[in-house]
Amino acid sequence: MANDGLINLLNWCKRERESLQMQREMLQSGRFKVFENDGSGQRDISDQNIERITANMAELDGIIADYEAKRA
Repeated sequence: MANDGLINLLNWCKRERESLQMQREMLQSGRFKVFENDGSGQRDISDQNIERITANMAELDGIIADYEAKRA
């Protein structure tokens, strides 16, 4: 049972990473933008979101790599 749970978690990590990668690519290409209303108007915070997404992807990469190294 525990192995099934870990495999499900690993699969979720891989799917989440793919989703984040697509979001990052769309933000980097300018296809999508993220705005924040700072009281004086809208401010583009896409770069901040790209940084956050990149950090989250790195964390998922670490989890995936750790799990795969233990399986080898």
